Parts: sequence; structure tokens; C-alpha cells
Amino acid sequence: SIAFDVEPVFEVKNLGGFAVERPSDPVTEEEINALLARIQEQNGVWQPLEEGAPVDKDLVSVKITRLDDSDEPVDEARDYEMVLGNGDAIPDIENAIKSLEPGRTGDFDVTFPDDFPTEERRGDTERLRIEVTARRSLDVPELDDDLARQVGDFETLDALVAKIREDLEKEAEQKADSVVRGRLLDLLVDANPFDVPASMVKRYTDGVLGETANIPEEKLVEFREQLRPEAERAVKRILVMERIADAQGLAASDDDIDARIEEIAAANNTDAAKVYAELQKAGRLDSLERELTEKAVFDFLFQQSEITDAPQA
Repeated sequence: SIAFDVEPVFEVKNLGGFAVERPSDPVTEEEINALLARIQEQNGVWQPLEEGAPVDKDLVSVKITRLDDSDEPVDEARDYEMVLGNGDAIPDIENAIKSLEPGRTGDFDVTFPDDFPTEERRGDTERLRIEVTARRSLDVPELDDDLARQVGDFETLDALVAKIREDLEKEAEQKADSVVRGRLLDLLVDANPFDVPASMVKRYTDGVLGETANIPEEKLVEFREQLRPEAERAVKRILVMERIADAQGLAASDDDIDARIEEIAAANNTDAAKVYAELQKAGRLDSLERELTEKAVFDFLFQQSEITDAPQA
């Protein structure tokens, strides 16, 4: 006997007439200021501090030794470097570090929190000897024209801010388009019902789960069942896209791919043949073809329905 997938036979009859609202998410000054602050931090210099206990945002170097019940070392001290307040260490360890000035050592009982990634360690208590060997504070540059020239081809800070705003607006537009695409696909799936083979759904869920060799079979069955509704809808979305591309002749052609490669080459000031060779070597030509086909399909679908902008809050 032999078993193989057979794609469902169906026709996408209802292609449009839907009303979809594009979300409005205007760029805020807070977002721009947050990016400017990140740029300042990226161009800052760590300055050593000889005195004072560390505080959040300080870069510290520490030695940590595990102790037994008699406060004797269980193993050799390990060196760590971390920025306090970034969640690099559990809260009890960060609090212990904040109580020590550079060159000081202390013994502490630390408890692993309930949200610790390793489940079996949650709630465990451990005795540690912690020594702060160095403390550094980030000296950030002024937010001015000099910084703008340092980070890119900008003559003034205003030019840098304008570029940040433009990039954020483009990102917000892409997110809004992604929402519209998802809603359109869901409407298409609901308007053109069909069944998909269970094996296709299983293959999709296994792709989401990744490596499953170390997952017990009963857990694997449970995870697949939890993912099944969303996996089934995702498979239907894929099949609907493929069927529309075929029926409307929207699949990317070799000329479409060549044109896109020319655009990529021009944007990167390089040769198209070189870009093609790199994409081929990385196995990304197929993904480029899918990307172009999806764009053509959605351009077509946008024309079949009413897409309106949501009012700004």
C-alpha cells in the first residue's frame, strides 16, 4: 500500500466584496525619543567607577562561587559580566551585587523565581559567594549635530530625527498592510470553505514545533492538538493563495525575478549577476519567487475589496 497527500479540489469563487479596515498607528514622539536614546547608548563609552555600589544600567564584572552548607566553595569561582536591570541575572543575584562596592565580597542566599526558564530550579535556594571586581557606568554623548554626523550621513540632528520618523512610519505602514492581508485571507477562507488533509495540517504543526525527537509522544500529541485549529487555518491560507495565483496568472515569472534582482543590485550598488549568485547559493531564489507572487496576489485582492483607514485615536 502507498499513502500520499492529495491537495483538496476547490475553486475560489468569492474573491472580493469584503470591507477591511487598515489600522492606524501614528508614530509618536515617545517612539522617536526611545530610538534616539538607544543611539546615544550605542555610541556611549563605559567609564570605570572605583567607589559606590552598582545601580541599574551599570556594567559590572563579578565572580560567583557556589557554597555548601558550611560556606565552603563547591567549585571554582566563575566570572560574569552583565548590565544590571536588563534581566541578565535573577533578581536575588542582582540585588546582592547592588549591595557591594567594587572589590567587596559577600555571601548570599538566593532563590530562583517562579518564572525561571528551567522549571525544575524554580523555588530552589542556593548559597553563593559574590565578588564585584569592576563597576562601569555608561557615559552617553550629547544629543546634537555631532552625534548625528557620527552615526550616519546626516548633517544635523534634525535630519537624523526626520530619517527615524520616516523609517518608523514605513514600519507602521508595513504592519498595517500585514494586518489587512491577514484579515483578507481569513475572509477568503471563510467565504470559500473546503477541507484539508490531516497529514498537511500535521506537517505544518511539526514545522512549527521544530525538533520533536526529545518530546514524549503523549506531549507531542497534546501540542499538535493545541496547534491544530491555527495550523488548519494557516494551511487553508496557503492553499487559497496558491489557487488564486494560478487562476489569475499571478505567479512570479523569470522576468519578475530578474527585475527584482536588478532593484536589489541597484540599491546595494552591486552587480545583478552577483546578487543572483548569492541568492542561489543561499537557496533563497524560491523565497524571492514566493514573495513576488504573494505581492501580486495581494495587489489583486486589494482591488477586489474596500480597504479603508481606521480613524486615528
